[in-house]
Amino acid sequence: MRQQKRIQGRQGLQLNEQSLQILVETVPALMWRAAPDGRIDYVNKRLLEYFGLPLEEIIGWGWTEKAHPDDVAFKARTWLSNLETMTSHDVNCRFQGADGAYRWFNIRGEPLRDRDGSVQNWYGVFIDIDNQKKAEERSRESELKLRQITETVPGLVWSNGPDGEPTHFNQRILDYSGMPSEEFMHHGWEAFVHPADYPETAEAFYHAIQTGTSYQGVMRLRRADGEFRWHDARCEPLRDREGRIIQWYGLAVDIDERKKIEDRLRRSEAYLAEAQKLSHTGSAAYNETAVLYFSDETYRIFGLDPREGLPSREAALERIHPDDRERAREEARKAVEQKKDYALKFRILLPDGTVKYTELKAHPKFSASGEFVEVVGTIIDVTERKRAEQALRESEAKFRDFAETASDWFCEMGPDYKFTLLSENAFGSGAADRIGTACWDHALDLETEPEKWRLLQETVFSRKPFRDFVYRGMSSDGSPMYVRASGKPLFDANGEFQGYRGTCTDVTEITRAQDAVRESERSWRSAIDGIAGLVSIHFPNGEVETVNRQCLEYFGRSLDWLKNWGTTDAVHPEDLPRVVEMFTRAMASGIPYQIDQRLRRFDGEYRWFNNRGVPIRDDSGRIARWYVLITDIEDRTRALAQLEQMQSDFAHMNRVSMMGELAASLSHEITQPIASARNNARAAQNFLDMQPPDLSELREALSCVVGDTDRAGDIVDRIRDHIKKTPPRKEHFDLNEAINEVIVLGRSAIIKNGVSVQTRLSEGLFPIHCDRVQLQQVVLNLILNAAEAMGSVEAEPRELLISTEQHHTGVLVAVRDSGPGIDPTHLERVFEAFYTTKSRGVGMGLSICRSIIDAHGGRLWAEANEPRGAIFQFTLPAVQVGP
Repeated sequence: MRQQKRIQGRQGLQLNEQSLQILVETVPALMWRAAPDGRIDYVNKRLLEYFGLPLEEIIGWGWTEKAHPDDVAFKARTWLSNLETMTSHDVNCRFQGADGAYRWFNIRGEPLRDRDGSVQNWYGVFIDIDNQKKAEERSRESELKLRQITETVPGLVWSNGPDGEPTHFNQRILDYSGMPSEEFMHHGWEAFVHPADYPETAEAFYHAIQTGTSYQGVMRLRRADGEFRWHDARCEPLRDREGRIIQWYGLAVDIDERKKIEDRLRRSEAYLAEAQKLSHTGSAAYNETAVLYFSDETYRIFGLDPREGLPSREAALERIHPDDRERAREEARKAVEQKKDYALKFRILLPDGTVKYTELKAHPKFSASGEFVEVVGTIIDVTERKRAEQALRESEAKFRDFAETASDWFCEMGPDYKFTLLSENAFGSGAADRIGTACWDHALDLETEPEKWRLLQETVFSRKPFRDFVYRGMSSDGSPMYVRASGKPLFDANGEFQGYRGTCTDVTEITRAQDAVRESERSWRSAIDGIAGLVSIHFPNGEVETVNRQCLEYFGRSLDWLKNWGTTDAVHPEDLPRVVEMFTRAMASGIPYQIDQRLRRFDGEYRWFNNRGVPIRDDSGRIARWYVLITDIEDRTRALAQLEQMQSDFAHMNRVSMMGELAASLSHEITQPIASARNNARAAQNFLDMQPPDLSELREALSCVVGDTDRAGDIVDRIRDHIKKTPPRKEHFDLNEAINEVIVLGRSAIIKNGVSVQTRLSEGLFPIHCDRVQLQQVVLNLILNAAEAMGSVEAEPRELLISTEQHHTGVLVAVRDSGPGIDPTHLERVFEAFYTTKSRGVGMGLSICRSIIDAHGGRLWAEANEPRGAIFQFTLPAVQVGP
């Protein structure tokens, strides 16, 4: 009976072991068992299939041969340590599978103990964590790439958590502020932002945090040396798939130079307005139906209120004097018809009866097709000049009458230098009463101008003749009177000095007129010296007549030196030939000119200036003077260059980012020709081993090897060209071929999102002249955006159509998708920098694409696709190829 029970017990045990083995073999996991000393004595079928080895090569310590060389030593020691301590085994390790590839596994083992605690066996599983490990690695790489991008962005970059607390600052912002990251984390922004800007900036930023909206502001930020500079700052939220904010990313760009340029521009406009006011010169623009522009001075001249807005064209014409109105209309009509500039003088009659005299100089403008656009011109209020001219004519008439009815005063002085005779023969008996006290001994300027009288005294005491000595006396009515005197010494037959005989002339009106001219010249000089720029005035032949004070200060030279600017180093040697050519041509043709050039400052530095010259004509239409305004554009030129460089850097970063996303596709593209070359090389070896060798087949196989390697090289060159940082290089190329290359680059994203791609590329397109890499970047960006958008569509077909066709201005490229489409209110906003609808996007791709297309003279826009989806289209201008 006892023997029978033992037999039944063994049979039951065997049955349990069989059941357990069946269970182990059917469990969807890689399982193993080891002896107490750690030697593997059993693995299930799934583990054998993974290793691709028989059990006898795995048991014992043979499994270590399949462990990765970098993992086996450390992991084996961990396993031995667990055996000694009889504790659970839990470690990550890479093992090579039957296909030769290594995969990550989490190796777990538990001891099976008997009643006394000793280990009977070890049982464990291999848990495949390869996808998890790779995902973690990709996450780390993505984080590193993002960190590297933020370090290379030419701006101050930071990030905040969902609650607005700072989480990261790039090195550029730390270097700029001179503060460590820890200080920024603890309210460093209060010391970084200008005290006057901080309250408004903080309020706007925390409002964005609370509402989840984008932040944008302009503020002054403190540099490490203590200087505050203006920056344009933006902060955008990054959301997860559920729309929750997980991070805030911010960028601040230095716009200090731009702000200074804008301030100078505003000051220049204010100076120009003041100069127009001083010179009574206004400006205006109008077309056939309306007044388009009136300056403040033009409103004053026409007696209109600028607060009431632009007047109608008829209202402006109503202010022209009725006797001049029709003539003004006819002159304007003929000028537009003949497409030429015109000058016109007319009177303005105000409602209160005031009459103003004006001079208009106008220039009709036409479109490229020859259609009339507008007339622009300047209008000068010459009323005061007209009155001065009238007063001068009246004064001249007075002087003429005087000359015709009277003679000079004939005076004599005795040896005592006193007037001894005032001839009444010429003036009549009342001459003395009319002249009053205009003699020397009653001069009003004896004390005010002693040096003048001292020189006259030296001349007279040395008994030399004197001419045109002007002094100030007093007429009979008590008013000041200017007298011009000339005298000749008299000697008797013995050579004894007898005194002087001469003439005196009343030059009061002439002197006052000269004073008025000098005052006018002083006012005119003050006006041109007040202009924010270098001003020079030239004679009709181009010779310099005068320049303003700023011009002399900039060059640090005399006016005579500046008159020979064409043969000096005033103009940069590289610019001098074209400047001389344009200046000479303008002087000969009388046409206004404009040119950018570099001028040498007194300290030797060359700066960029905009040179504009305008001829001023007299009543007969002949050029009386050339007025030239030279404006400093150095800061604007540098700012534009920095902006272009920044756009180029962003475009390069966008290409590099896209190439990272397409790494799998590029690897596949390169692997294909390499694998083909390897197969053809093996075939060549086989043909060579044949007896006799098959040379014709060998030659064909080697030719295929060369072709495959060339294809691989072309792919690598395309990738290198696409991601390397080089200046734009425009060339003629096949647009359809370039688009096909881009489709190959985007194949991984297309396959990943299950997208069906179709092309409709027209043959015989107009030739284009573009930068191939930049254009491919635009197409690739549009394809990737479309593929990602369609990836969110579940039930509907995912179709992508790429087409090219002739356009009236050149070539039209369209990318149509069947994705969820774009909100119609956002069709234009998607091209704004930093605007994005992607949870992980930064909003720069489409902004960069539009910049690239604009730089090539084209246009990029978005439309809705019917019945669903979006269409992104862009045009490129056609160019003339060949002679």
